[in-house]
Amino acid sequence: MAKTSKVRERKLGKHGAVGLAHPSGLIEVDPRQRPKSYLDTLIHEALHIAFPELSETRVKKSAKIIRDVLWDNNYRKTSQ
Repeated sequence: MAKTSKVRERKLGKHGAVGLAHPSGLIEVDPRQRPKSYLDTLIHEALHIAFPELSETRVKKSAKIIRDVLWDNNYRKTSQ
């Protein structure tokens, strides 16, 4: 399991993605998302790093559950 060392925001349109997880532990997130989608993307990519053996389907389902729990408890990004 790689340790996440950094989350970097950058436009990822040319990659056809809103988030990327690198084997080094770097997570890239496109900042042009609405807050709830941004949270989902961040969780999704962190799950890829923490559990690289999980299928994309399992990552999507798990990220949604975690996102909804955090969102429903008012977790929001407040600063950079």
